[in-house]
Amino acid sequence: MESFISKALVKKDLTDIVRSKTLLITMIAIPILFTVLFPALLMGSALFFDLEEIAGEDGRKLVSVFAGSSMGSAVSAYSLEQQMTYIFINYMLPTLFLLVPIITAMTVAANSFVGEKERRTLESLLFAPVSIHKLFLSKVAASFIPPFLVSIISFLVCGIIINVLGYPLFRELIFPSANWIVLITCLSPMVILLVVLVNIVISSKVKTYQEAQNIGGVIVLPVVGMLVGQISGLFLLGVGLILIISLGVLLVNLMLWHRISKHNDRFALFEKQIH
Repeated sequence: MESFISKALVKKDLTDIVRSKTLLITMIAIPILFTVLFPALLMGSALFFDLEEIAGEDGRKLVSVFAGSSMGSAVSAYSLEQQMTYIFINYMLPTLFLLVPIITAMTVAANSFVGEKERRTLESLLFAPVSIHKLFLSKVAASFIPPFLVSIISFLVCGIIINVLGYPLFRELIFPSANWIVLITCLSPMVILLVVLVNIVISSKVKTYQEAQNIGGVIVLPVVGMLVGQISGLFLLGVGLILIISLGVLLVNLMLWHRISKHNDRFALFEKQIH
């Protein structure tokens, strides 16, 4: 009986997400910005302008750091312009790409409980014949599916744009690289789950959607830090580092889920959301 109710709750939440104009606009606008406009702008600049001149001294410094690393041999035969483009596509853009699942997951998950309150369905949901554990699991599943699908679709669209616009410059397909494959199969799902778990916990404790979004938004800061670190030449996000970060996020997810699983006080949740 509980399994049937859990599936019904997931289906209901997915339907609510589709019906919400705010959530739909976010899930469409963010991928367009980071996986369509950014790569198209870069590849177009590389084709029609002098990218070396545009990048300036900072760009040449980044290329020299990359060339001096163990990953630099893969593009040693490329021109400076090709190297700049390759580094951005396969090292900078993946970090920006992480903002797609993070922002979409944050927007969806922050709406999980406070959205029920705004729709005046929270009371009946909290006292439905389903355990709090199953209720949270249903919310996690419903909040995970949309950003995961958005992430996969964005990855495919981004790849098409990069390969179509990049082929005249490289005379070969440069997407997907090992970085992208590990990112989309390991790091992106783990990050989505982390954002979902954190924001669902927050959503269950606060009383407004705006409050949930503001608190959950701090999870974007590590991604900004990774981007700044790469631009400054401090490090490059290679396959090994992506796998290490994925493992770290997995461990955090397990700890968060363990904490959520121990939360069985239905009336405390009711009090925090209603009063």
